[in-house]
Amino acid sequence: MKQIAIISGKGGTGKTTVAAAFTELAESMIVADCDVEAPNLHLVLAHQVKKETEYVGNQTARIDNTLCINCKRCEEVCRYEAVTEKVHVPYIDSKRCEGCAACVYACPTQAIQLYPEGTGKVFLSETNVGDFAHAELYLAADGSGKLVAEVRRLARDEARRQNKSVLIDGSPGIGCVVISTITGCQQVLVVTEPSQSGKHDLERVIKVTGHFKIPTQVIINKWDVNPEVSKEVEDACSQLDVAVIGKIPFDPMVPQAIALGHPITRYESPAAEELRAIWAKIAPELKD
Repeated sequence: MKQIAIISGKGGTGKTTVAAAFTELAESMIVADCDVEAPNLHLVLAHQVKKETEYVGNQTARIDNTLCINCKRCEEVCRYEAVTEKVHVPYIDSKRCEGCAACVYACPTQAIQLYPEGTGKVFLSETNVGDFAHAELYLAADGSGKLVAEVRRLARDEARRQNKSVLIDGSPGIGCVVISTITGCQQVLVVTEPSQSGKHDLERVIKVTGHFKIPTQVIINKWDVNPEVSKEVEDACSQLDVAVIGKIPFDPMVPQAIALGHPITRYESPAAEELRAIWAKIAPELKD
């Protein structure tokens, strides 16, 4: 089993457009959407949910007011200012509580306990190209990196069971969700755009994949919108010893395909042609 992740240094580069195209071109892989904070691969990947579970990723402290003596010791030890008063009795704000348990140990009457808290939902869906693992983080919930790890676990289990590889649509940026997405992958593709912010964030994310020693390649989307900056991106990749394996041209057909909920590779267009050429380079490396 091999795993390949598609990520980007910033949002809006076309990462999910590329992931959706590769999903259809692969024909038979386990697909995972690890952008749990703003998932959208499901919008262009026709699917039917066959399994849905709630993910319990956090614990939240609660006070039993029948045991509380209002000593305020919990308020003193809480670093997150989660302990307040509600109707003149101590109250723990679940949105601020980090579940560190300091108040639990500090309470002299054992009035505070930790309780599990659901932070999102995890789905296993069926598509015409294989099973699809994805998730949705609850509004204002914490622990997105943990939820990504759960999506990865589900995808890996299905991949081992079905003897398939895994294609991952990751998150933009360089935070914990990205680290959770790329950990254990055999290859990472970074989708960037020909802008100064795209170039800057690309360099940052390449440093992250380099730190974890994961083979990395770059795709420049809409390269012909700004050929000069595209050349700067290629030069920067050369200096970082990272290959640019494809340059997707600007294609008005792409937003039209997205509006219809289809991968661009269902159509004959310049972007689709380049994506097919890029996939032809990648596919052999995913074979065991």
